Amino acid sequence: MIHIVTIKEKIQLYKGEEPANAIELLEIVEYGYELISAKDRFQVGDKALLVEPDYNLPDTEFWKDWTAPGGDPKKSKLGSHNRIRAVKFNLHRGDGMPVYSNGILLSIEEVEKSTGRKVLTQIKWTDEIATQVASEFGIYKYEAPERTKGNTGQTGASRDFPVGLYKSDEPNINKYNFPFPIQLVGSEKLDGSSITIYVKDGKGGICSRNLEKPLTYFKKTGFDKSWRAWFWSLFGYDRATYTEIESDSEFVKVGKPYLDKLVEYCNERKLSVALRGELVGQGASNGSGNKNNPHSKVEPTIYFYGADWFFSNAERMTHEDYINLVVALGFQHPTIVFNQVLESREDLLKACENYFSNNMIEGIVVRSLDGKWSAKCMNLEYDSRK
Repeated sequence: MIHIVTIKEKIQLYKGEEPANAIELLEIVEYGYELISAKDRFQVGDKALLVEPDYNLPDTEFWKDWTAPGGDPKKSKLGSHNRIRAVKFNLHRGDGMPVYSNGILLSIEEVEKSTGRKVLTQIKWTDEIATQVASEFGIYKYEAPERTKGNTGQTGASRDFPVGLYKSDEPNINKYNFPFPIQLVGSEKLDGSSITIYVKDGKGGICSRNLEKPLTYFKKTGFDKSWRAWFWSLFGYDRATYTEIESDSEFVKVGKPYLDKLVEYCNERKLSVALRGELVGQGASNGSGNKNNPHSKVEPTIYFYGADWFFSNAERMTHEDYINLVVALGFQHPTIVFNQVLESREDLLKACENYFSNNMIEGIVVRSLDGKWSAKCMNLEYDSRK
């Protein structure tokens, strides 16, 4: 979310063959993000506060230079709901390739003046302190509200995640270090809605990113006019009659056939399994809202990108077990981009960028064969078009 970082390098930018005199590209020591900044605003070795991509800014005075430059919100480079996204600049570092600014960099002085908090005097910059500072600045992570139709009613409210099942959220590759050399599998990251379908101890369920969805709910369909119902109503009993119907949540409508097949498969083999996927398709999920989303117009479907054994707490399957399970069930998985030994972070980023150059997708999810290591590499060109 928010991190104290160190300026590693200042890089001269060019427009055509002419040097750009007003701005420069900054690299930071701790993470792989690169950011555009006003020339000489920071020096090598300076400390700064990094606000990560994918977080959202409030419409407050402090952030007006980002949310409404010159007082005009239409000039903002932020995404919907003031989401920090990659911004493409038609400049280059001498190689002719465009550069992207990915995040927001604040000077320590700005932060201390605004919050009254001496951030550099903290003994240790912790996640708790970062959360507090983010709250003081009004920074938040926006998540589109889920449709509630079919998810309310006397017994139909959405529930918290099942105990032992973790929520899907891959770390950004810019904050993640694989133990190179390592064999990694890269698969397309689809731009949809996270969905988890599970079976545990013979019973199954469907979850969105944050909630377990009810498979059915009770709809009020009538009124009991009998004298018995009238009598018991004197003691507070409900005289309405209800019919149990299948939820019309998109997660359930699309996911239920997959769940039925998974329940049958697991019960025959006495397995407890959680399948993690991306719900895509017209009317089912808008994803990020990117007009370049290749799956925005397809029929609603699910691509499963991972699987866990779910006997107690969820434990990731190996890549081989996950693929074998998805194939055995007849389900789809995202396109596998590469499966190879990579010697360094640079080799990994190059493999991702080579694929992005010919495929307009949201990103690539990278995992080790044993399932213990994973991160997402985002396509900055795709993100800059949202």
